[in-house]
Amino acid sequence: MAEASKSLEDQLQDQKQSLEENIRQTELQMSKLKEQYLKVLGALEFAAIQKQEAAGTTDDSTTTEDVTS
Repeated sequence: MAEASKSLEDQLQDQKQSLEENIRQTELQMSKLKEQYLKVLGALEFAAIQKQEAAGTTDDSTTTEDVTS
């Protein structure tokens, strides 16, 4: 009976170690995904700023053309 309990304990220890490793890997993957997500958000913000500046430049050149005409 002691061997059966030991076997169960060993199985539980193996399962515990496996779960701990899965948690570590998942946390690492989540961290990488968050980093990628933040980079994409930053790129989108940069693109929006560039679009605004381009629109502002177009408005300025249109205004200059109107004034010159």
